[in-house]
Amino acid sequence: MLTLSPTPGRIRNGVEIVDARNRPLGVMNHENIVSQHLLHRSIAILLRDAAGRFLLSFQKKSGWGFSSVAPVPAGQSCATCAAKTLHRHWGLQTRILPVGVYPPCGENGHSFVAVFESRLPLAAVMALTDTPERHLLLDYDELKGLDAHFGDMLSPYMRVVLQNGYIRP
Repeated sequence: MLTLSPTPGRIRNGVEIVDARNRPLGVMNHENIVSQHLLHRSIAILLRDAAGRFLLSFQKKSGWGFSSVAPVPAGQSCATCAAKTLHRHWGLQTRILPVGVYPPCGENGHSFVAVFESRLPLAAVMALTDTPERHLLLDYDELKGLDAHFGDMLSPYMRVVLQNGYIRP
């Protein structure tokens, strides 16, 4: 049963359900949206060092992927969500650049994914990679090679976005 609420503040983990044109229809709990395969919005952030290398994070359920991924809370813009996620996950307050919006598909959880990147000094990236079992720092060719030879190690988000050209050197 689909239960919508007109007031975002009343639903824990409230996320907007959107239509095929990314227009809001209502608000539901994020877990319910995902379990019912409803369209919604998410953000994905790629941290990069000054040399352009990508910082990937490992998630047990999905594999190597974006530095951070999060659903966009109801009433919040994707850019605001990305900035807050960057601060919450990495303790960073730095400029983020929009890369594009990837349309919904099964691999990205039926979400319009706004992809962002942020470039950091090498020292800052190295400080963030203190747990090598959870973080990889790869250049573009290494990332493409990982996709070509060990694609199942990449998260579905990362694989689809990389293969469709949303990530560039």
